[in-house]
Amino acid sequence: MRVRTPTVAAALLCGLTQVAALAAPLQFCYEDAPQAPWTMPDGSGLNIELLRRVARMTGDEFQFFARPWKRCQEETRGGRMDGMIGGADAPDRRSYTVLPSLADGSVNTEKAIYHDHASVYIRVGSGVSWDGKELFNPRGIVVAQRGYYVAEILQQRGQRVLDTVKSVEDGLRMVVAGMADVAVLQGRAAEELVHDDPRFRGKIELARQPYVDLPLFLHISRKTYDRDPKRIEAIWNAIPVVRASPEFRKLEHEARRED
Repeated sequence: MRVRTPTVAAALLCGLTQVAALAAPLQFCYEDAPQAPWTMPDGSGLNIELLRRVARMTGDEFQFFARPWKRCQEETRGGRMDGMIGGADAPDRRSYTVLPSLADGSVNTEKAIYHDHASVYIRVGSGVSWDGKELFNPRGIVVAQRGYYVAEILQQRGQRVLDTVKSVEDGLRMVVAGMADVAVLQGRAAEELVHDDPRFRGKIELARQPYVDLPLFLHISRKTYDRDPKRIEAIWNAIPVVRASPEFRKLEHEARRED
């Protein structure tokens, strides 16, 4: 089987450039809480830069809007947004969004915009443990971020979830305050707070094994996809090409080093 190189794949996208240029800009939302280095409330971050490069490759135009994550999902569901940046493949989202797929209908993780993990944060002395398979949590209460798929996973595994927090900082504060003995939080900011912030250092420990690893996608609203599937497929096809480019890999390496 012959594998297309990124250069060839990029050339295949060019045929849709003029068509995309004539269409209205696509409006994408992302979470307004900091998710360094991926998205930040001010519109910076690797995911935004990736999609800007995708737009240049396909001749498209994107507009980006910071929203509370639940609102971003609802605006995508209602068609006010054309898509949302950085969502996991949660079953309920399949009812109103489309993801890049393989011929058999399964999701194509090669076209994810990035991969992340949710980690386990345990109050010191609580007796909670996580060995990578089983969460031993006598109180059975776990803090998770509002609107995140990991909250659904926890519930499916028998945990009672407090998913009222917007930021990882709020989640850690709830654990320190004793409202729960453990939090499962996504993003590197929580790791930095536990390591560096005197409010949490020595009071919360980070489990060695992540709770779950997740490919995260550019979800497209079904209405937008149905209106012009070729346009959307071209965008998804461009994502791994940009991610694999030396220029973007350098940006990603520098961002990880700064963290």
